Amino acid sequence: MAYCVQCGVKLADGAAACPLCNTPVLLPPTVVERKGEPLFAKKLDGPRSSGITKVRKGILELTLSLAVVALIAVGLSLTLSGLGRYSFIPIFSIVMVEATLVASLLAKPSYVRLSSIVLIGAGIYLVGLDLADLTLSWSLIASSALPLLWLFAVAPATKMKKWRIVTLSLIAVLLYLLIINITIAGALTWFVPVALPTMLLFGFLATIFALFLIKRKGTIIPISDVVLATLVVIFVAISGFDFFLTHYQRGFFALRWSKSLLWAALVALLFLLALSCSRRIRRYFTSHIRHS
Repeated sequence: MAYCVQCGVKLADGAAACPLCNTPVLLPPTVVERKGEPLFAKKLDGPRSSGITKVRKGILELTLSLAVVALIAVGLSLTLSGLGRYSFIPIFSIVMVEATLVASLLAKPSYVRLSSIVLIGAGIYLVGLDLADLTLSWSLIASSALPLLWLFAVAPATKMKKWRIVTLSLIAVLLYLLIINITIAGALTWFVPVALPTMLLFGFLATIFALFLIKRKGTIIPISDVVLATLVVIFVAISGFDFFLTHYQRGFFALRWSKSLLWAALVALLFLLALSCSRRIRRYFTSHIRHS
C-alpha cells in the first residue's frame, strides 16, 4: 500500500495521482500491483511430509554396519570351530532383526505401521526357526496367534469399523483353533464337536446383546449394562463349552462343572432385564408428566 509523498494520504491501488493534493504518483511500472497476479508465479515447495531424516539415516547406517560385522563374526567363529552346520539360526536371527529395524526406520512413524511391521517380522522369524530342520510344527501355532494379536491390539487404532473387527476376530479365533487341532492331532478331532459350536454360541449371544445395546441410540449406555451383558455372554459360552465337551468325552450331553456359571448368567440376565424395564417405565411416566 502506497502513501502520498506530499500530504501522506493513503493511495488506492494503481492510483496515478493523489486524490487530495493531485500530486502525481511516480512509480516504475514493474512495481505496480496488479490484482490477480501473485508476486511469485511459481509456488514455493512446502516442507517435505515424507522421507527419512538425518537422525534416522544415521541410525540406519549404524545398524547396517553392526549387522554386517555381526554376520561376519558369527559366520567365521562357527566355521572355524567346526560348527558351521549350526550357523543358520544365529545368522537368520541377525538378518531378521536387521530387516525389521530397517523396515521400521523407513516406514512412516505410526503405531499401526510399526506394530504391523514388528508382528510380520516376528511371524517370519518363527517360521524360519521352525524350518531350520526343514519341517513345520510348532511355528504354525505360534505364528498364527500373531494375527489375533493384531486384531485385538492394533486393529482398534485403525479406521476399521468395530463390527468388522469383532467379526474378523471371531473368524480368526476359529481358524486358530482349527490350526491347533490339525497341528497337534493331525486331523479334526475336537474342533467340530466342541470348538465350533462353542464359538457359534458365543457369536450368537454377542450379536444379540450388541443389537440390544445399539438400539438404545440417543441415550447413554450405563457401564453396568455393558458389564452384565459381557458376563452373561461369557458365562453362557463357558457353560456351552462344558455341555459340548461332555458329549465329546462321554457320549451324552450334560453340564458338569459349569452349572454355577449358568445360574450366575441367568441371574445377571434377569437383573439386566429388570434394569432395562425400570428405565423404560420411569422414562414413560416422566415424559407423560411433562406433556400433561
